Amino acid sequence: MKRILILAATFGALLMATLLFGRIAEAQTAPMTEAHIARIRSNCIEAQSTLNQLHSSDALLRVNRGQLYEYISTKLMAPFNSRLALNHLDGATLVTVAKTYEDQLGTFRINYQQYEEAMSRTLKINCNNQPVAFYDSVADTRSKRKKVHDSTLLLQKTIQDYKDQFEIFAQKFKEGKA
Repeated sequence: MKRILILAATFGALLMATLLFGRIAEAQTAPMTEAHIARIRSNCIEAQSTLNQLHSSDALLRVNRGQLYEYISTKLMAPFNSRLALNHLDGATLVTVAKTYEDQLGTFRINYQQYEEAMSRTLKINCNNQPVAFYDSVADTRSKRKKVHDSTLLLQKTIQDYKDQFEIFAQKFKEGKA
């Protein structure tokens, strides 16, 4: 039930941020109109509240996701790859995929840290007094959040790649070809 509420809050926050602040490309190419600035000011409290909720739910998701990613690396991939090496079995492709995973995990950490810093800066801006700065900061935070999302997608793909390579290895092992 908690996950559903967190997901609903996250979805609502993203929807609200999108509705309130438009597209990033427009922010970078077109000057803001007085109407746009007025809309930011009129929705300021709601936007800040939504961003605070998103910040809280993202922090919880980051901890859970980060622990899972670490567990996969340190408790599954690394020990299995070590056993392969100790038993003089060919696990080169698994080691290569695990290395890629480690690199991507490092990128995920960096991207999340940058997102966290951008979100913290955004939350400190008073959108009534500095609506343009707030808007620009939300756009920057959104782009950094997308990088975190892209990192998670890459990690999930690499986990699947490791699983696929493990299944190939297991089949070879059963056939006595490993």
